[in-house]
Amino acid sequence: MKNIVIVGGSGARSSLKALEPVKDIRIQNIVTMFDSGGSTGYLRRKYGIYAIGDLRDRILAVSKNEILKELSEERIEFENVANSVGNLIFLSALNRYGENYLDILKRLYETPENIDFIPITSDIKCDANLVIKTNKGTLNGEASIDSLNDENVRIEDISLDHNVKINPKAYNAISKADYIVFGPGDIYASILPNTLVDGFYDAMKNFKGKTILVTNIMRHVPETTGYNASDFIKVFEKRGIHLDDLIVNNKKLNVGSIKGKYTSFSGFIDADISGQNIIVGDFIKEDSPYEHDPDKLRDALVNLISR
Repeated sequence: MKNIVIVGGSGARSSLKALEPVKDIRIQNIVTMFDSGGSTGYLRRKYGIYAIGDLRDRILAVSKNEILKELSEERIEFENVANSVGNLIFLSALNRYGENYLDILKRLYETPENIDFIPITSDIKCDANLVIKTNKGTLNGEASIDSLNDENVRIEDISLDHNVKINPKAYNAISKADYIVFGPGDIYASILPNTLVDGFYDAMKNFKGKTILVTNIMRHVPETTGYNASDFIKVFEKRGIHLDDLIVNNKKLNVGSIKGKYTSFSGFIDADISGQNIIVGDFIKEDSPYEHDPDKLRDALVNLISR
């Protein structure tokens, strides 16, 4: 059985859903816990917990409890915040069961036995937030990225506002993985924050497997404005992470119609690289063209991990 680690935020559910039906693999999802926006940010501030939104999203992606899954996707508004019912269920489980809450939720949502969900930090009271350095100044909190819809802004670097230790389970998963799949997802808000915790690079030194990056399909303002596939490689290399294989989309749809519906996106990422370690193809989810279609993505991922 091969051990596959998926690193990212909610966008990485595409990789999870692609690999979930594949036999003879164990999937360990490592999830960022530093979101500061929306329902997740509200619950962090009110109850002093880490961010549970991306974790909820991953569990719902493979939940077999369809009724609970549908209920969890509903929203209830109070204090001017549209709170996810799923977030409230997660909060209740966390308050009642403490560090064992994920075991309870896995049973409740009926997730596959070969899939684990691992917060990047084990500190459920973690209050760390992202610090985002841009060409226009410094931003605080992941939510500040989402609220800054400006194509003139370029993100130069990110950090955490104080030290956070890696979850020992995440350390072990990375160290022993056969493959680490990065993404897809917001590179600065969801993927790279996992690399900022103390112990991540120590785990990578012990890692003997191969890395796979699933590059995004569309440019997300302001995170990846002007980016092409080669720019993703540069971002990882800058942080000392070698990428063995890449999966890159090369299909484009009508940009005009997409801009009207998806105002935070600024066109498609060009597949401006080629080579033996790069799989290029159509991976678009037709009814939501900024996302990957898990069925299309599956063949590419299986091709890489079965070598």
